[in-house]
Amino acid sequence: MPEMREKLSARSVIMQEEGTETDVPDEEIPVIPVEPNPFWKQNAEKLVGESISSIEDTARQFVVITSLLQGIYFHAIAFSDLRVWSEYSVLIYVAPLFLWLLSLSFAVLVFFRRNFKTNINSTQISRETFEKIVKEKCWLVQVSGVALIFSFAALLVAFLHYLGLLFA
Repeated sequence: MPEMREKLSARSVIMQEEGTETDVPDEEIPVIPVEPNPFWKQNAEKLVGESISSIEDTARQFVVITSLLQGIYFHAIAFSDLRVWSEYSVLIYVAPLFLWLLSLSFAVLVFFRRNFKTNINSTQISRETFEKIVKEKCWLVQVSGVALIFSFAALLVAFLHYLGLLFA
């Protein structure tokens, strides 16, 4: 019995393409230990370390974009000849403003501080707290982005209505 174990441990059975088995010594099959690639390890550390700041940068850009669009749109409507509005016209022209305010609100919420209870000595709790913060901020930025995209659709509808091509 021990002789058989030695023979099995010294040789491996490999399947060939035809489906037949062949004995090959273990020494012929190189075993290369998996070592982490330093580039990808540093890249992953950088992504994790900068995830919150990149989400906040995106939120800042949304704040700037929505504020700029609101200012331009408000002035365009204020100086236009839209004096007589029907009921649905008010909704059409106010919809982009509403969606920009919604986008702005969610983007600003990214910057609000919240208190999280964590134990600095526990890596598991620290990791869970970090993931919770990132997940929450990411959700807020995504909602802000969706509202911004819908605002462009509402702006297109308002523009087409202004030209008399839609709901005339």
